[in-house]
Amino acid sequence: MYGSNPFTAQDAWNAGNGQSTWDSSIPPPSIFGALPYPSAPSTLPGAITLKFTSLSPTILNCMVVGPRNETYFRVVTNGGHTMLKDAQGSNIALLEWRDHPTVEVRSLVAKQPMGHWLRLSTDRSHRFMVHNGVGYSWRPHDRFLQLSIPGSYDVLARVSKTHDVVTLELTPHAVQLGLLELGVLATILLQCGKNID
Repeated sequence: MYGSNPFTAQDAWNAGNGQSTWDSSIPPPSIFGALPYPSAPSTLPGAITLKFTSLSPTILNCMVVGPRNETYFRVVTNGGHTMLKDAQGSNIALLEWRDHPTVEVRSLVAKQPMGHWLRLSTDRSHRFMVHNGVGYSWRPHDRFLQLSIPGSYDVLARVSKTHDVVTLELTPHAVQLGLLELGVLATILLQCGKNID
């Protein structure tokens, strides 16, 4: 009848009866800037934040630092190979950049084409990966790439980028599911600028 604003209904009734709700000599208060703008939260609740820094010149040569600015991983590219190394310098993953690039993660992912491990959807809107028999989807949302289980609204991880830092946020649930190293690796592949298919 009067729309969805209940105050409009009261004003319409008052106006029809010769009454005024507002003193027209006093301007209404300004609420510009007083209310929060709805947007994605600045961080995921309880998330572990990893920053890919010292990009030299890309994410394929960088440091990955976590809480308290501690180095968690290093990404090193030599010729046609990129290695993901842990803080102690041990190799965790190997990326081979060939005509059909491959990925291999120690104890987690057998050597396979990158495009099979991080499969592009048929409508090209997102990528899938599987870990321990569970499918996960990387999808763009707002200014992020978000990781979730298809059909779920729970965000497990998300990636954002500025001109000199790539940030990966992982929820505690994502870490419990064993997605720390795989999230780092997926971030590298999704942000490297190379063809992975």
